[in-house]
Amino acid sequence: MAKKGKLGRSSTFEGGFQHQDHAKMYTHILGDAMAMQRQNAQKVANRTHAKTQHEWDKLVIVAKQCPPLPKPTLVKLTSK
Repeated sequence: MAKKGKLGRSSTFEGGFQHQDHAKMYTHILGDAMAMQRQNAQKVANRTHAKTQHEWDKLVIVAKQCPPLPKPTLVKLTSK
């Protein structure tokens, strides 16, 4: 005789241990892992974007403080 399903586990033990729905279990487990991986990737992208923006802002400040480069003078070569 099959055991009665546990309360709160309706997605994995609908009718007891003999009636486990493996497709739902795998979907639940893999869905969570994929969501966590996607969330971690988004965190890395956000941090990289913020760091890049900070470095860019520093470079703009340094570039504005530098004196302008003199224009190169054209040298005319004369042949004898």
